[in-house]
Amino acid sequence: MKIVMDFRKYDGVVGGTEQGAIQITRHICGRGDEVILLCKRHRLQEVEALLVDVRGLSILPLNVRSHLMSLRNVRLDSMFLQNLAVKEDADLIHFYYNWSFPFRKKVPCVLTVHDVIPFTFREAMGFLMNRLIYRPSLRLACKLNDVIVTVSQYSRKDIARKVGVPVDKIRVIPNGLREPTIHDPERDADVKKRFGLGAGYVLNVGGIHERKNIARLVQAFARVCRSTGYKGSLVVTGSISGAPYQEKMRRLCEAAVACSRMQGRVVFTGFVTEQEVDALFRGADLFAYPSLYEGFGIPVLEAMKAGTPVVTSNLTAMPEVAGDAAVSVNPYSVEELATAMERVLSDHELRTTLKRKGAERAQRFSWQITCEEYYRLYEELSGRVLRS
Repeated sequence: MKIVMDFRKYDGVVGGTEQGAIQITRHICGRGDEVILLCKRHRLQEVEALLVDVRGLSILPLNVRSHLMSLRNVRLDSMFLQNLAVKEDADLIHFYYNWSFPFRKKVPCVLTVHDVIPFTFREAMGFLMNRLIYRPSLRLACKLNDVIVTVSQYSRKDIARKVGVPVDKIRVIPNGLREPTIHDPERDADVKKRFGLGAGYVLNVGGIHERKNIARLVQAFARVCRSTGYKGSLVVTGSISGAPYQEKMRRLCEAAVACSRMQGRVVFTGFVTEQEVDALFRGADLFAYPSLYEGFGIPVLEAMKAGTPVVTSNLTAMPEVAGDAAVSVNPYSVEELATAMERVLSDHELRTTLKRKGAERAQRFSWQITCEEYYRLYEELSGRVLRS
């Protein structure tokens, strides 16, 4: 097979979406097939460095500055990439980031939609952008592509309901789980020292977006400290850009800290590297993730893989991902969240059980499994869909 893989999303950071495109590309080429990888022209050298050892790979730089919805990207999706696929005798095009607009489709097109969070939480997206551009554009993108892939059964139902896509057009292929960085005890100790975590800590990963529910987590943490005498900190990772939405969230979080009288006990780390976040996962007493909405929830599995007990939300995709390997709570209830955290911090037997079940649960998710499922889908499409 020959696959055209859209990697325009890459902008210098390998997040979950970028990791997926990289892993699928490596898997396909590793089987002796070919991939034409699309990237931004000004990121070409970085992309080449990420995939330097991959045979059967051709990297094609595109003259675009952004992967976001634009007339330039629509023209690429509809004309240039379709003609390229025909010229290169490619079997299909995989658009791996939430939208694409192949109006003049000449080969099968797969679109991965990781979630439709902006239908529920606009977050940094303006009202007019959300209603007049994002929502109708996503509906159109899902209509134009042959198959929609998403990462959980919850997201499948959510996309079908909110976007109006027939359920049988949506396939579920869960995210893979990256391998943790090499354990370096000296580095782990340095990370703890830098953030002042000698007395232990409860960890939250993912930033301060509205749906991450940090204000309630701060309130619950304060209750735990007062009821149990816990001396550790609450650590929240994630960069804060300084944009108006992020400033608003920062003020809300700071107000929650002040009202709870937790100054000095809540640490906002800002951006941390993979090595640093892995060190934080390994050293945490508890991972608390009371998000209000996740299409999947990779941090839950990353904590489990690191051997850290998890308290998470009972909403959206998190029960599906966590199974019985976490304590699930109503994330809108500060009292319920605090009670669950107290139980895990104080009950040694429960902690041991959660660690064991978490490690078993995390083993079910790997990029090898994910890539094999995508490969089967590619085989199906390349065998059954005739080019026009």
